[in-house]
Amino acid sequence: MKKFLKIFSLLLILASFSSCNKSQVYKEFKTLPNMTWERIEEGKTITFNDINIENEEEVYDISLHFRHTPYITEDEIKFKITIISPSKITRESVHTVKLKDKEGKEWLGEALGDIIDLEVPIKTFFSFVERGNYTIEIVNMCNKYQLQGIMELGLEVNKSDLDR
Repeated sequence: MKKFLKIFSLLLILASFSSCNKSQVYKEFKTLPNMTWERIEEGKTITFNDINIENEEEVYDISLHFRHTPYITEDEIKFKITIISPSKITRESVHTVKLKDKEGKEWLGEALGDIIDLEVPIKTFFSFVERGNYTIEIVNMCNKYQLQGIMELGLEVNKSDLDR
C-alpha cells in the first residue's frame, strides 16, 4: 500500500506541473518549407490567426520561438511584426534577434544535436486595444533573399506576470 501511495503521490505532483499554463493565451508553431524563410517571394510573411484576447485591460507578453539548425545562413534575424486587431487597427514594429553571443561563436538558444531553440521576448507588458481575435504577422526583413536553416517559427502570447 505504501508503494501505491508513493507512486500515486508522484503522479499527482507530475500532473500538477504539467497542467495547463493559466497565463498562456496562445501558442503555435509554423513549419517553414525546405527549412527556408523567403524574403521576397511567397512565404515571406508568417501569419498567426485567431489569437483570442478576452480582456483588453490586462497586459501581455509576446514571444517568438526560432527553431533552426547550426547551418543557418545568418547570425541575426531581422523581421517586422504587425499586430492586427479585430477592427483592423494595425501596430507595426521592426526587430532584430541575434542568434549568437557577442563573440559570434556560441548559439544563444538551447541546442539539442542539430536543432537549436531560441525563445525571444518581443513585447512585454503589451496592451491590446480591444477584445476579440487578433492576427499577428511576422515578415522576413533579412539581408539575403532566403534565410536557410530555419525550421520553425513560433508565437506565444501570455498574460504578463506583474509580480516580477
